[in-house]
Amino acid sequence: MSRPLSFARSRIRNRSANRLIVLSLASVALMVLDGRYAAVQQAKSYLSASLKPLQWLADKPVELYEYGSTFLHTQQSLIAANRELQAQNLKLAVMLRQGAAAERELGELKRLNGLKMQALTGGTAAQIVSNGKNPLSDKLLLDKGSKDGLRAGDPAVDGNGLIGQLTAVHPFVSELTVLTNAQSVVPVMVERTGVRSLLYGDGNRVILRYFPVDADLQPGDLLVTSGMDSVYPAGIPVARVEQAERSSGTPYYRTALSLPAAVHSSKHVLVLPQTDPPPVQTASEAAPAPPSEKRP
Repeated sequence: MSRPLSFARSRIRNRSANRLIVLSLASVALMVLDGRYAAVQQAKSYLSASLKPLQWLADKPVELYEYGSTFLHTQQSLIAANRELQAQNLKLAVMLRQGAAAERELGELKRLNGLKMQALTGGTAAQIVSNGKNPLSDKLLLDKGSKDGLRAGDPAVDGNGLIGQLTAVHPFVSELTVLTNAQSVVPVMVERTGVRSLLYGDGNRVILRYFPVDADLQPGDLLVTSGMDSVYPAGIPVARVEQAERSSGTPYYRTALSLPAAVHSSKHVLVLPQTDPPPVQTASEAAPAPPSEKRP
C-alpha cells in the first residue's frame, strides 16, 4: 500500500519538474526570438492590440470608483457650502431687519428730540416697555415714573401727534392710556378755522360727537389740541378728518377720523408736563382792603 503511494508521489514530482524545465526552455527561446526576429515583435503588437479591450474593461471599475468617490466628495462639499451660505443669508436677513428696526427707532427718537427742541420744552422721553397681553391694548407701560418728575394726567406724544395721557404713575414706571380709550376726552380745535370741540375715545377709534353742521369742517382738516385746559398744550396734532357729512335730522356732522400718531407701534414717547391753571381769586380776596381808621 505504501509503495503505490510513494510511486504516485514520485510521478507528480517528475511531472512538476518536467513542466518547469519546459517552461524555462520556452522562456529562453522566446527571449532569443524576441531579440533576433521582427516577426515576434509584430506578433506581440497584434497580441497587445487584441488585448486592449480587455485592458479597457479591467480599468473601468477603477475609473468608475474614482469618479464616484470624487462626485460624492464634491456633492458633500457643495451641500456643506450651501448650508453655510443659507445660514449666512439668514443671519444677514436678521441683521437687516434689526437694522431697519433700529433705523425706525432712531427716527422716532429724532422726531421726539425735534419736538422737545422746538416748542415742547421740559418734556421727558420714555420708552414703551409693555402693552400687556393684548397687542391692541389701550394701556401701555412706560419705563419712567415719579422719580423722573412724571405726574398722573401728563400727556404723551410721539413724533406725529398725541398718543394719550398718564393715568397711573409709580416711582419707576407709569401707565399710559391711549386716546382710543372709552374714558378719554380731549379738547380740540380745527387747525384751519379755530372752531373748538371735544374728541372722545370709542374703544378702538376716536369720534367727534358734537360738531355743529353750521361750522365749517372738511375732509383733510387737522384737529389739534386747543389748550383750553391745563393738561394738553395747544397745537398738538390729535386726529385728521377723513370724512365729514351733514346728516339730515341731526344738527351735527357725521365724521370719520384717523390718528396721525402711531398709537400701537411707537416705542418711544415724549411725556409733557401739565401747565398749572392760574389761581382763582374769590370776590373777598379781590376786593380792596378798607382803609384803616386813624385814632384821634
